[in-house]
Amino acid sequence: IFTSENQIFVVDHKLWDDLASDYDASVEDNQTQIIVDYLNREIEILTSICRNITNRNKNCSIIDMGAGTGRVIFALDKNLESNSIEYIGVEVSEPMLNRSNQKNQNYITSSKIKFLKHDLTESNLHENFEYIGPTIVMCLYNTLGVIPSDKRQMFVDNMKRIAGDDGLTIITAFNGDDFGFIAPKMYHSMMPMIRQIDDDSFDEKNKIFQNNLGFSSQWFTQNELKSLLCTEVEPISIDVKIDGKLHTFGNVFVDREIK
Repeated sequence: IFTSENQIFVVDHKLWDDLASDYDASVEDNQTQIIVDYLNREIEILTSICRNITNRNKNCSIIDMGAGTGRVIFALDKNLESNSIEYIGVEVSEPMLNRSNQKNQNYITSSKIKFLKHDLTESNLHENFEYIGPTIVMCLYNTLGVIPSDKRQMFVDNMKRIAGDDGLTIITAFNGDDFGFIAPKMYHSMMPMIRQIDDDSFDEKNKIFQNNLGFSSQWFTQNELKSLLCTEVEPISIDVKIDGKLHTFGNVFVDREIK
């Protein structure tokens, strides 16, 4: 269901099931320099933020909401090198979960990694999680943009409930303040998953990418994301160099200052 005028759309879960086989080719295994640079910078920032918390606390949990095939979970585990961190990847798509679990079986680690099936749009999502120690809850790579607009605030609020007073909520998102320049470069680089770009796919006015196959994703301005998170903390930019010049392709938002 897609309605650009009201900015309300629903991406059928079945669509993500169909995209699972092409997800890694478009994201984790994508050798397009724009995607490589974006993902490297995103992980670098996330590692720094998480290390700031995990180094000061004996037991921590890191939860990735909309984990895909586990890209960030495995990268953070390698970078943080701590056996006291529990990692949880949350997905609703069975094929995505199957690929995550297959990777996990072949992944040599002493850390705690597991993948759980939950619908991110459930109003009681927070009731499924309760952990000892600080909890870092994240939603990455513009996953927030495929959450139905009427459920986004509830989803973000659920993330903050799971994180609790001692935890942290993190959202990374593509830079909607420069949608017209960045969106075509990002989506043309992810064709294995996107599969099709139509003449009217880039709705610059509403900051929405859509195609006739049913893939739709909302982009956000910095102020919109800060409002959703109820934070005044300025985001950290995910910069990508094109023709020798850095461009902010995305941002990392946190709901509180890390001291």
